[in-house]
Amino acid sequence: MSVTADDVATIQRFAKIRKIDFPLLSDENRGVINAFGLFNDRFPEGSRYRGTAIPMVVVVNAEGIVTHTYNGHGYTEDHEIATIVNNAVEEAGGPKSQ
Repeated sequence: MSVTADDVATIQRFAKIRKIDFPLLSDENRGVINAFGLFNDRFPEGSRYRGTAIPMVVVVNAEGIVTHTYNGHGYTEDHEIATIVNNAVEEAGGPKSQ
């Protein structure tokens, strides 16, 4: 899942254009973004990018406990996500995926 401060209509258009098939969460009030410390303040006030969520991957185990967080990187390559998933599965005692 991905979280963004954009409104629902904006993320629906973005998902359609980019052919995204995973859930996108609209967090216009930035409750989730602020709770995880992901408010991006590196852009100046007034910039449309100020406050966009800093990319983060959260690994949650079967009991619902957060076991790892990875943030500050784009995670745009499949192999990056595959490595995170494989590490989490391996730590949980499961088989590695391809």
